[in-house]
Amino acid sequence: MKRFFFIFMLFFAPLLSAAECNMAFAHGIIISPDQIRIMQNNRTHVQINADHQLFIRGEWITLEDDDTLLLAQYSQGLRRFVPEIVSIAVDGVELGLSSIEAMFSGIGSQAQQAEWRELVRETTFQWMSRFVRSNDHFYLAPQSLNELDYFLHDELKPQLDNLARHTVGAVWGALREALRHSDNNFERSDNQDWQSVGQMVDKINLGLDAKAVELEEKSALFCQRMQELDEIEKQLQQRLPELKRYDVVSQKQ
Repeated sequence: MKRFFFIFMLFFAPLLSAAECNMAFAHGIIISPDQIRIMQNNRTHVQINADHQLFIRGEWITLEDDDTLLLAQYSQGLRRFVPEIVSIAVDGVELGLSSIEAMFSGIGSQAQQAEWRELVRETTFQWMSRFVRSNDHFYLAPQSLNELDYFLHDELKPQLDNLARHTVGAVWGALREALRHSDNNFERSDNQDWQSVGQMVDKINLGLDAKAVELEEKSALFCQRMQELDEIEKQLQQRLPELKRYDVVSQKQ
């Protein structure tokens, strides 16, 4: 019986810990090829250069050999982990926006296209203030793994749906107006319009579901990585008390 219980826990403990994972990033993190910056109120408070130099509030911290080794493990762990989280979120947003932008390409006047693109840009800015990916630069705002899951499931879907319906409705309106004044005298019914919108929304939701499944499949691994980073961070804080006020990886109460 004890052996059966041990085997059960061996296989299913990762799933249980993933569902109950309360690990979070308490500060914003910027990852670039040469630096990692820990942000608070849009200011850099901790900076790691080339995985082995540490600055706290602009002051260079002298490190012992063991400190440097721990710092390198911490820095490399963030470099492997943060870009992967950011990419899952960014890919989900870009998937929906690219479908919407492709639909109105070449339709309407230049002024109308500029208006639609401005709407998309404004929406993108609102969503992507929490996740930024630009070439090999990444930013992750303070949040937990549960909040990322909520973003993909409960925030992104309805907002992309609303954006798609609003933009597609405007595009079809402009197209009908243009065709009404053409020799074709072509008209398209509202039912046909919204059927096309529904198909686009279904396509967007299908892609977002795939991203949510990807996150769910990796959630146990992500939680484990964050717990490992938390342990390294605690060791660094014990050796370098200046870091205690910057608890980047933490358990959210």
